[in-house]
Amino acid sequence: MADLPALTDAFRATFGAAPWNEAWTDESARAALSDLLATPRSAALVAWDGAVCVGAVLGRDQVRDSFLSHEVQEMFVRPERQRGGVGRALLDAHLAAASARGVTNVSLLTARESPAEAFYSHLGFRRAGRMVLLVRP
Repeated sequence: MADLPALTDAFRATFGAAPWNEAWTDESARAALSDLLATPRSAALVAWDGAVCVGAVLGRDQVRDSFLSHEVQEMFVRPERQRGGVGRALLDAHLAAASARGVTNVSLLTARESPAEAFYSHLGFRRAGRMVLLVRP
């Protein structure tokens, strides 16, 4: 992707700020985003203000037994642009495109009881009743 440096900068600005406070380097962020974009059935939508990437949503479609689902893998908006409608517009457009591809189910992971969970809940997402995330050190 020709705009990978701009995407990387917005990603780092978002996840380096509160509440995430993550320590992404240019190299690690670029690698993570490149991998997501190279995933089969990936989809991405980027918001621009001139030459500045202000946010993006990246995900992938998954074939299931009787339907097509979509997993939002990353979504970010620069901290100074949050709460201004960019995230909602990005997600609405991304999900409309997924629906046009035949997607009938959408999922994502986010931090429990975070501003991100409140954002997604406001847009109609809910905690999954049957699923549990298991991790191992």
